[in-house]
Amino acid sequence: MNPKQQKCHGKETFERMNFLYQAGTLMAGQNATLSCYYGQLCKSIAKKAVLRMEPNLHRTICKRCGNIMKPSTTAELSICDKDPNMCLIACNVCGSVRRFSINSKYNLWFDDPKSVAEKIRYDDDGGEGEADR
Repeated sequence: MNPKQQKCHGKETFERMNFLYQAGTLMAGQNATLSCYYGQLCKSIAKKAVLRMEPNLHRTICKRCGNIMKPSTTAELSICDKDPNMCLIACNVCGSVRRFSINSKYNLWFDDPKSVAEKIRYDDDGGEGEADR
């Protein structure tokens, strides 16, 4: 391995979190207990490894019970009566409610180009290529 080539930090951990999230999503409509377990396990792995989950995934996991929230299946989606720029997602398992802004001008930190420290490109054969800085 070339000394300039760096491995993606926490690649195995991200793969495990991805598997658990997919398993929780599959179980969401069928077995709520198993979906909650997989969601909590995914969050605890990220916390233990000190890794950030992608905001789109993190927003779909219930803060209280860990259930994977799918609108109209395991969660209810509605617009706030007091503020039409707020979206409410209520978990059907534990009843917790999360609020999210629907402002089209709002940009997540994760989506900001300044937040990217380094890009790692992979070759076609599965090996890592040069890193962009």
